[in-house]
Amino acid sequence: MPTLIVSARSFVCSAGGGAPLSAVYDQRVIAAAESIGWSVLGAADDGISDDVPDPVVYVTTDLALSTARSLDLALLEPSFDLLTRVPERFLRRQVESAMFGDLDRLDGRTFVKPADPLDKWFDAGLYSDVRDIRTCGRSHPEAPVLLSEPVEWSLELRYFVLEGKAVAGSPYLAYGRPAWRWGTTASALPTAGLRVVEGLCAAMEGELPPAFVVDVGQIDDRGWAVVEFNPVWSAGLLNADVPAVLPVLQRATRPRTRLTPDQRRWDLRGD
Repeated sequence: MPTLIVSARSFVCSAGGGAPLSAVYDQRVIAAAESIGWSVLGAADDGISDDVPDPVVYVTTDLALSTARSLDLALLEPSFDLLTRVPERFLRRQVESAMFGDLDRLDGRTFVKPADPLDKWFDAGLYSDVRDIRTCGRSHPEAPVLLSEPVEWSLELRYFVLEGKAVAGSPYLAYGRPAWRWGTTASALPTAGLRVVEGLCAAMEGELPPAFVVDVGQIDDRGWAVVEFNPVWSAGLLNADVPAVLPVLQRATRPRTRLTPDQRRWDLRGD
């Protein structure tokens, strides 16, 4: 049986504080995995050995990468510039990739974000001048970034995709605020953005990893479009149906020694 690896199997709340989202996600995916007979290990508290049977990673911190290295795993994910290759009919705005060192050419208000979803070394947002971007003292002129035409999103939905098919999903944001709640029945697969996901997977067959997360949303004056891609093994579950997410996590975790040539392009963090 598979072995689920999470950040930690348990957590302790500080006095008067609530659990962080990552801890709550861990507890939900642990419960789903144990209900079908999977074993569970905590990367931070179990001392991961190199003989874990059939490991499946869901770790929303840098522990994901250290765990993958210790077990010689490939964590498959979308390429950092994948959004720039989405057909215009599913994008509905201009998006391009660049290096941080190129941002001195910003011309007018532009949405700028780090291209690596795990390395959020500056806040994504609207910028007109690179000098306005606070990088916490870090300098990465060659780091990849994504530049996008500013648009207003009225609604965003999250979908978990396995082999070209959306298998789970959840409301995400409405006018920038959370559109989902804890303590409710898991969301059914949202239908509003499903046509975009299905069309995207058909149009980009062969260009998408076998397991990933895609956020889609409605642009006020343009219609439904792809917001961004993320690796499933570090994505927030929101209120998605967790048992349906487990096979997506399993497909995204591969022993590096068993990678096919086609799968290697989705192993972005291999040494």
